[in-house]
Amino acid sequence: MPAASASGLWQCDLATEQLVWSDGVYDLFGLPRGVAIDRAAMLERYLPESRIAMECHRVAAIRDKTGFTVDAQIRVGEAVRWIRIAAHVECVDGAAVRLFGAKYDVTAEYALIAA
Repeated sequence: MPAASASGLWQCDLATEQLVWSDGVYDLFGLPRGVAIDRAAMLERYLPESRIAMECHRVAAIRDKTGFTVDAQIRVGEAVRWIRIAAHVECVDGAAVRLFGAKYDVTAEYALIAA
């Protein structure tokens, strides 16, 4: 399990849905670094409520060409981890073409709130 301060960078090509992750994001999701990643398969790792919230923010960001920040829960093996997703939209000729940003492990923050 990564340290509470674990983080990484990510991007998603909107035409192909191809994801590119830094090593830190692989670590957050508990995956071997460099393994092929499929967006649909990664969405299955999100708890249902978090997946819906994240997807709603994503759709609005693409539509409005704005960024977003959302906290979400993911499954990592038998554990559940909170991550904070910060996203920005890249546009070309007025059209959204790429999402990119950072993901942070904020599990420790939620543990403090619950204590």
